[in-house]
Amino acid sequence: MSEYKKIHGIHVQALASDPSNLGAGQVWYNTTTNKLKITAVSTTGTWATGGNLGTARYHIAGCGTQTAGLGFGDTPIANDTEHYDGSAWTAGGNLGTGRGYLAGAGTQTAGLAFGGYAGGETNATEHYDGSAWTSGGNMATARSSLAGAGTQTAGLAFGGGSPTTNATEHYDGSAWTAGGNMATTRYKLAGAGTQTSGLAFGGGSPTTNATEHYDGSAWTSGGNLGTAKYYLAGAGTQTAGLAFGGGFPISNTTEHYDGSAWTAGGNMATARYSLGGAGTLSAGLGFGGYADDKVNATEEYAGPGIISKTVTSS
Repeated sequence: MSEYKKIHGIHVQALASDPSNLGAGQVWYNTTTNKLKITAVSTTGTWATGGNLGTARYHIAGCGTQTAGLGFGDTPIANDTEHYDGSAWTAGGNLGTGRGYLAGAGTQTAGLAFGGYAGGETNATEHYDGSAWTSGGNMATARSSLAGAGTQTAGLAFGGGSPTTNATEHYDGSAWTAGGNMATTRYKLAGAGTQTSGLAFGGGSPTTNATEHYDGSAWTSGGNLGTAKYYLAGAGTQTAGLAFGGGFPISNTTEHYDGSAWTAGGNMATARYSLGGAGTLSAGLGFGGYADDKVNATEEYAGPGIISKTVTSS
């Protein structure tokens, strides 16, 4: 039998961990897991199991990345915050205003929480520094089941209820100001992107598959989701968006957005709605939500592109 070295003229690398910048045709041996690995091209993307949340919850908000994620809020009203490091969740500082149905933006060390339900719709905004939340400027419109995008100093809030609204607001790190209204009034929607390049999709009242792009002042129509649903999660950017989960019926489907059209991605292992989302199209994070009850399951997404696979004997 031919040897790899004779065919390719090089030895199989022995590495303590998988390389971070994968290239086509790579082969290596992971000495920590004792597994032979290769790269392959995924056209749909795949979800893998991550570490469970410390507290099962839904109507939760999220932000950050797959290896530095942040989850906060819960229903019934709670102020719990947790940090994700790519493998496990740990407790963070509590929100000042316990709430569910809220939105989030930013990063694990510069997070933004706004809106939600705290015994009634709230306009409260809070900033996170990696350990504690502090009060920020109030939104003009108190609302729950809204969507968010952007950063702590350039945030974007849109949609929500009650009553259902198409209002958009911009945050500068201290105060909210009015932006352009969405074409489709809705709540229970998802969002992604930035304050000047935002993405809104899905939602309810009635359930819709409508997608809209934001340029910092006005919304315009984009390509429709393949499946109309609400209480879904989102991540990524306006030209590389990720939509996953949602209802009803409760869904495990995933879709990718390229700036004009949505295409099907890999299914989640746990179908759920009202879950938290973070990360990017190529490295997404989904956590919490509701199936038959609240769940603490976390899943990590490897989007289309070069991925690593374990070589197994047949």
